[in-house]
Amino acid sequence: MKDLKLKNLIIVPTDFTDVADCAISHAASIAKTGNDTITLVHIVTSETKAKLKKEGKTMASLEKQMQEQCDLILKQHGVTANYELPEGNIFTTIGETAKKIGARLMVMGTHGVVGLNQKVLGAWAIKVTTSSPVPVVIVQHKKIGANGYKKIVLPIDSSKEVKQGIFYAILMAKQYNAEVVLFGKNESDEFLANQVKKNLSFAKSFLVKNSVKNSEQISGKGNHVKELLKFSSNENADLIIIMTEKEMDVVVEFIIGPENEKIINNEAEIPVLCVNPDLSYFRGGSILEGSILFQ
Repeated sequence: MKDLKLKNLIIVPTDFTDVADCAISHAASIAKTGNDTITLVHIVTSETKAKLKKEGKTMASLEKQMQEQCDLILKQHGVTANYELPEGNIFTTIGETAKKIGARLMVMGTHGVVGLNQKVLGAWAIKVTTSSPVPVVIVQHKKIGANGYKKIVLPIDSSKEVKQGIFYAILMAKQYNAEVVLFGKNESDEFLANQVKKNLSFAKSFLVKNSVKNSEQISGKGNHVKELLKFSSNENADLIIIMTEKEMDVVVEFIIGPENEKIINNEAEIPVLCVNPDLSYFRGGSILEGSILFQ
C-alpha cells in the first residue's frame, strides 16, 4: 500500500447518546495502545440549531458540551481529545471531516435497526461508513474489554478485495498482541473453493511474516454469515473485519450489502471494522506491495 499514510488520529462522531459514549470508550482503548489522539465530531444541522433555539441555548453551549467530553476522555483514559463542529450533512460531512483532519480510523456507535426514527448513530451509521475515506469500527452497546481486541476474526472469501482486510488485521493485532482467526468461506464450486484456498494461504503467509499469532477455520456448509457469527460468538471474538462492496457500475461508491449488515448488527454485539477497498491497489500486482508492514 504505497500511498497509504496513517496518522495518529481517530475520529469519533457523537450525538451524546449511550452508544456514542460506547464508541468513545472503544476509540480511547485503540488510541491508548496506538499513541493516537481523538477528535470528536458533531455535525451542526438545521435540526441542531432549531433544538438549541427551543432549549434557549447557543452554539457556545454546544461547544462547552463538546469540550467537557474531551476533558472527560483525558481524565478517564489519559488520551488527548479535541472536537470539531462542522455544519453540513451527517452522511457526507463526517467523512469529509475525517479526510480534512487526517484521521487514520473512525469509531462509531450504532443502535442497530430500530425503525424509522434512527439518528446518525442508528442504522444510518452504515451510510456514513460507505462514504468514509478511512476504515470504520462500528460498535453497539458492548464496552471494550480491559485487554482490548485480543481475538480478531477475518472472514476470507474468493474475492481479491478481501486481501486488503489483512493489512488492517495486522495493524490491529500488533496493537493488542492479538490472534487473527481466518474464517474461510465454504464454497461448493471448485474454482471459487480454490480461490478461497489461495486467499487463505496468502493471508496466513503475511500474518506469519509479521509475527502475528493466527489460526484457520473453514465455515460449515450452512449460510456463511450465520456460520461466521455463530463461530465468532462461541469463540468470544473481540472484533470482526469485513470489506464493503463496490456498487455495481459505480467506481467510487460502496455499499454494505444485506449480509454484511447482518454482521454489523450481530446479536453478540461484537464490534465490526468495515473497510472500503481501495481499488487502485489492484493495478499492477499485489495490493500489499511496498507496505512498510510487508518489507
